[in-house]
Amino acid sequence: MKITIHKKIAAYFGYEFTRISNNTYQNQALHTIELIIRHNIDLVIDVGANMGQFALELRNAGYDGQLLSFEPLTECYKHLVSIADDKWTIENYALGESNKKETINVSNKTVFSSILNTNEFGKSNFSDSIKVVDKQTITIKRLDDVIHELVSNLDKKKLFMKLDTQGYDSHVMLGATNTMSHVHLLQTEISCKPIYEDTPPYYETLKQLSTSGFNITGIFPLSRDKTSMELLEFDCLLIRPAQ
Repeated sequence: MKITIHKKIAAYFGYEFTRISNNTYQNQALHTIELIIRHNIDLVIDVGANMGQFALELRNAGYDGQLLSFEPLTECYKHLVSIADDKWTIENYALGESNKKETINVSNKTVFSSILNTNEFGKSNFSDSIKVVDKQTITIKRLDDVIHELVSNLDKKKLFMKLDTQGYDSHVMLGATNTMSHVHLLQTEISCKPIYEDTPPYYETLKQLSTSGFNITGIFPLSRDKTSMELLEFDCLLIRPAQ
């Protein structure tokens, strides 16, 4: 295989040239924005927004459409309100399969905060990061019950739903069965070796998504077992093909 001189020089210094088209499959951020562009997404539903990392990444990549974020933690919600633009709506509650009050475990690093309890495996792998330092009483609502109050002309929207609720994604989808029929693109966090109690096995989650009509466009590892290097969690991006 022919190798050009500039590739040789780059390799000497420890670098490698990669085609941008290839990066759209290897880099999660590029892959996501490429999907949004190709499929004319004009509404992103951000469930489990935390400090707005995902939404800000989309804005920085050029997405200027409507954003709808859900975040139950008080401190994270206040931060989101302080940075939101006029096309970005923030709601201070969680989504689930029923309307109720619940207690959420607030972790030392808020990205690990979950309605579910951490199991022993999660504690041993993430130690201080996942340690519960507080508990908050939060409101949980079904997305199907609130979506039409928050979004007008839902039938005319091209939706991308991102789920990152620390083991609770399946509960969110159970309360959003009608809304999910409008979702064209989906991102969900899937556990291979759960770090929270009562998290469904990855094969059940993938089977349910397939049954619901979604096909995978990308899988991006998030964390691994520190000892065995086994994959613990990954972000899965999916598309519902046009009928």
